Amino acid sequence: MTTTDINTLAATLRAVLGDGQVISDRQELRTYECDGLAQYKVVPALVALPRAAAECAATVRACADAGVPFVARGSGTGLSGGALPHADGVLIVTSQLRAIREVAPQDERAVVEPGVINLQVTRAATPHGYRDAGQGFAVQGGGEGPRGRAG
Repeated sequence: MTTTDINTLAATLRAVLGDGQVISDRQELRTYECDGLAQYKVVPALVALPRAAAECAATVRACADAGVPFVARGSGTGLSGGALPHADGVLIVTSQLRAIREVAPQDERAVVEPGVINLQVTRAATPHGYRDAGQGFAVQGGGEGPRGRAG
């Protein structure tokens, strides 16, 4: 991957996402060099910050078309290193995708975008008798507060 290739991809992504949603400054990129597992660090070539699923899909498509590797990441709180960036690639940060699409208490299931945190799901599930969506609901995320069904 050459600097020209990355600059071309950055321009393509800025046209899709907007200037403020693509990070290429080396100092700013260091913010994204690791997730919660800070022992391993890799500075990505670019960071993309899509705000909608369509923008996320367009970012993946642009990376594929350019032959540039990408890694998707939520809020960067993971402790396994699963969102470690690629030095010659794009880190797609999905934390701005925060919609709760559906809460289905009869199925103990919630459909959420990747930027939704567990506390938001808990608040949406509370009217259905749940104190913590991590208990019973098919949702994985950072847990906040006590677990268990109300009542």
